[in-house]
Amino acid sequence: MTSKVKGLIKMLVLGVIAIVAGVLIINHTDSFLKIIMIAAGIGSIISGSYTLIGVSRWKYTALTRRLALIKGFESLVIGVGAVFIAIFAAETALTVMVYVFAFGLLFSACVSFENAAVAKNFDIADMKSQFIVEGIISLLVAVLLFFKPVETLVKVVQVLAILFIVIGAIMSIVAIVAMIKRPKAEKVIVEEAEIVNKDK
Repeated sequence: MTSKVKGLIKMLVLGVIAIVAGVLIINHTDSFLKIIMIAAGIGSIISGSYTLIGVSRWKYTALTRRLALIKGFESLVIGVGAVFIAIFAAETALTVMVYVFAFGLLFSACVSFENAAVAKNFDIADMKSQFIVEGIISLLVAVLLFFKPVETLVKVVQVLAILFIVIGAIMSIVAIVAMIKRPKAEKVIVEEAEIVNKDK
């Protein structure tokens, strides 16, 4: 089996997995929302820990230090709460937690913009663009979550599932077509090689 055939088989397998994942997500959207909440909670815990570590390493103004400390502890609390609620609580609590996430993201955006504003005065000047990007992303996600949070997440998940199915279908079709055409192409190459040998 050549490396090209292995690549086509790998593409076909990945395509099928993507299709199956998309179908499962559509049929079990609620469960997938909980998985997203758990992942977001873990991400919030990591972000909070990173912020608290950064406070001890970087130079800040008094205001920025206080904001960063609040942001770090807030992210830790929200992260732990999100994981706990996603695993043990009902859908109503999940909705409340999404709103809490949105408020947390708004505060995080404010802290990020404040950090960007003072970055050039301290030893984190090279991180100004990173703070701005973090602030913009946090602000956009927060705004989206405030408008019917659970419904918005459901739509996002459904769009994601459809993308999985479409991409998986394209990958599978391309792989199958390539494998069907491959023997014909190899046959032509062999015939051309035989003709060249006869001419010699």
